[in-house]
Amino acid sequence: MKKTTKWLTAVLVASSLLGASGASAFTDIQEENSISMVKELQAKGIIQGISADRFAPAETITTAQAIQMIVNLADLKVQPNFTGRSFESVPKHAWYADAVNIAVQNGLSVSADMKWNEPITREGFAVLLSEAIQKTGNYPLIMMYLHVADEEQMKEESRGAVQFLLLTKIAKLDAQDKFYPAKSLTRLEAAELAYRSVRFIEQHQQNNIPKEPGKMDPNVSVSISRVDEAQNKVTVTKHELAHPGYGIKITSVDYVSDSEAVIYYKVLQPDPDMNYPQVISSASDDVLVPSKYTKVNVQAAGIIEFTK
Repeated sequence: MKKTTKWLTAVLVASSLLGASGASAFTDIQEENSISMVKELQAKGIIQGISADRFAPAETITTAQAIQMIVNLADLKVQPNFTGRSFESVPKHAWYADAVNIAVQNGLSVSADMKWNEPITREGFAVLLSEAIQKTGNYPLIMMYLHVADEEQMKEESRGAVQFLLLTKIAKLDAQDKFYPAKSLTRLEAAELAYRSVRFIEQHQQNNIPKEPGKMDPNVSVSISRVDEAQNKVTVTKHELAHPGYGIKITSVDYVSDSEAVIYYKVLQPDPDMNYPQVISSASDDVLVPSKYTKVNVQAAGIIEFTK
């Protein structure tokens, strides 16, 4: 019986970053923001604790655990036309075998010589995380270089990944501008990177994915003002944009009946050669509509009634 108990405990520890079915209260995390962050990630199936009430935040995260977490947060899936195992070094029934296969199929930089059950370095984690995030969408970045004091300690091919995470505010340097590429990550440090990655992906997908016609977008507002007897001005504003580089443009107006107009708009991407402050912003555009159109339907923003 003792052997069985020990084996089950080992499996729980090894697979501690598999998806979870629900959030728990962890007694070994004291800081309120960390508790909230970990519980949110757990509720989304990205991480879990090593037991019902322990997260083990100070323990190092292994390569296998890191790959599982990164595959989860980017929601990477099995790709068609792939069969069999990715590497002989991954046991067929290992808890992380599926995650490694998915990582390989999606083009992440995993290799057969990785030490799956040993701690991953910050540099190695950064490469896999950057690659996975960029599989979820096309993210224009400010064309600038951030000084990293210990960059010489990184492989040259890893530096772009670290710059990506720094420019997107997912990763941070310390007060001496150091990244510590060879240092291992704790489970809590990995969770913090995962949390900021999920927020980054969700925010940009919300800004850029077209909404279904007629479906309300909570981050779009519409105002209508009279210009003269013949015309009204309709102003469409998109809120919660990632920075001032994003804009909005009304692309067309469709007059669908004698009294209803449908306004179509799109979000404009930032100029990749410009340097924008990283502050949440809003952008507006307006169009003149004949005053006889008293019902204005803004695609993805619902129907706005205008009365005289």
